[in-house]
Amino acid sequence: MGLIPESVIEEVLARADILHTVRNYVSLKKSGSSFKGLCPFHDENTPSFYVTPSKGIFKCFGCGVGGNVISFMMEIEGWSFPEAVRQLAERNGVEIPEEDPQAAKRARKRREGKKLYWQIMETARAYFESQLWGEAGAAARHYLTEREIDEETAKNFGLGYAPQGWQNLLDHLQSKGISGKIAERAGLALSRNKGSGHYDRFRHRVVFPVVDIWDHTLAFGGRTIAANDDAPKYINSPETKFYTKGEQLYGLHAAKQGIQKAGYALLVEGNFDVICLHAKGFDTAVAPMGTALTSEQARLLQRYCDQVVIAFDGDSAGEEATVRCLQAFSEAKLEALVIRFDELEDPDTFVRRHGAEALSQKIEQAQPLVAWALDRVLAPAEGDNVDRKLSALEEAGDVLRHVGNQLAWEHYAQEVSRRLNIAPKLLKDYIRRPDQLRSRARQAVIEAHRPLELDSAEYGVLMVLLDHPEWLDKFLGDELENLLSTQELADFLELTRQHYERHGEINAPVLLEKIDHGAFRRTVAKALTDEGYDPEDPDKALQFYQDCVRTLKKNWATRSLDELTRQLDQIDFYNERNKFEELTRQKEQIAQFKASLDWDRSL
Repeated sequence: MGLIPESVIEEVLARADILHTVRNYVSLKKSGSSFKGLCPFHDENTPSFYVTPSKGIFKCFGCGVGGNVISFMMEIEGWSFPEAVRQLAERNGVEIPEEDPQAAKRARKRREGKKLYWQIMETARAYFESQLWGEAGAAARHYLTEREIDEETAKNFGLGYAPQGWQNLLDHLQSKGISGKIAERAGLALSRNKGSGHYDRFRHRVVFPVVDIWDHTLAFGGRTIAANDDAPKYINSPETKFYTKGEQLYGLHAAKQGIQKAGYALLVEGNFDVICLHAKGFDTAVAPMGTALTSEQARLLQRYCDQVVIAFDGDSAGEEATVRCLQAFSEAKLEALVIRFDELEDPDTFVRRHGAEALSQKIEQAQPLVAWALDRVLAPAEGDNVDRKLSALEEAGDVLRHVGNQLAWEHYAQEVSRRLNIAPKLLKDYIRRPDQLRSRARQAVIEAHRPLELDSAEYGVLMVLLDHPEWLDKFLGDELENLLSTQELADFLELTRQHYERHGEINAPVLLEKIDHGAFRRTVAKALTDEGYDPEDPDKALQFYQDCVRTLKKNWATRSLDELTRQLDQIDFYNERNKFEELTRQKEQIAQFKASLDWDRSL
């Protein structure tokens, strides 16, 4: 590919309207002989970005970026100089000569084909619009009224009507010299069986054109208006040589200025959702046209905003489609939030049923997509099913792989660790090497699933003090927590005392939430509901408590005697005689204390 001649560059600059071009990306208002708006290249609240059509230049007095229409496209799209010139040349009918005659021929043929394609689609669009606002479109207009779509919105989106009959559009196109075969290639007609002619793809439907940001009509969608129609509710143009649905967003041509002004895009599923929301004042709504959101579509949004609110349908399909947005938004480095509707609702039905203010509140309360996706995975796994937890661990790992920001990743990883009771380091290692660490992660989940084993006396004390928290002050005041063999229990009893002082009672859900150790949380949950003694009889409860404390003391004495015996066995009597005598004295004292517990029944 050779250098672009200077004469071609000059022709591109002469033909490319800088005001029209920039307005595809920036909302501009007249200001003297220029137009001003918020700069798309840096954050600002007061407009400092100016376009002067008479001079063919733009300038931002905030960040200093400026130049002509070519440099603007290089900045906004990230294109090289040749890429920007070629794109502008194609859009403005400027031919760039190629050094290779065959390449030049192919380029010219494609340009001519695209120009013809646009002409055909514009002809079809004008026909559909005329039908909607003419006599034949009465039923379609009534349908739009029922959907609360006003005339201004309908005309803004170029809505039309494909009348009943098999070749109304074909007849119109043929009157313009466009054959059935060409209409078929443009996706407007279908071939009859055995090749005996063509018939219209869209029949007795409200039709909405798919328009790119340069106002070129690329395709159509159609929605049936007959309640008893057995045909599919929606049909869409097929992909063609000049239309790839994964590269376009429905409604972006109408929403781009609203998105720039609001700072976010409202992503919905269906074309009619977009139109209905615009009719209700939500001029940031766009849709991926029935496909899973693609990286190209996410990057298209990234030109206009840095935040997207996903508002897909409330059914399970809408939920799955929401999850599939993670990768595209992560790659585009867009902040994604999500709002959800009831199972039988979508944005259109919600706003018509509850009003625009209710939807605005939902948007304001939108939850980060990653947080929502993790909760969707983790919430069902918070019971006792180990396999469900393991499945949740794998799914949570899939979600976290789409979090690029390290601080955010650490935050979400801590949440997963807490809710699945798995060590943060193991979680991080597992996400990086799931196949190698799957068995280790499984064992960790199984271990966390088991209650922490306490001996009977410690478990008994736990049960009684949860039923009688007023005894905690004396238990801790007498430093009886030093008798416990489990540090988790000692720490928890102090936590429970503080909780009781604050609330005046035991609030089980709140108390359980404060326990980080998953296995110990299960033990406490069990103790809260255990009926191992009669808590309603104060005398029996006190006797049970005293017996447990006595056993704690005996168990402590036994552990201490075993430890002292071990130390004495390792001492060199001749060289460490003083230490030997001290340990022997301690052992005798503890042995006497233990013996006294067998006859002294008082505390």
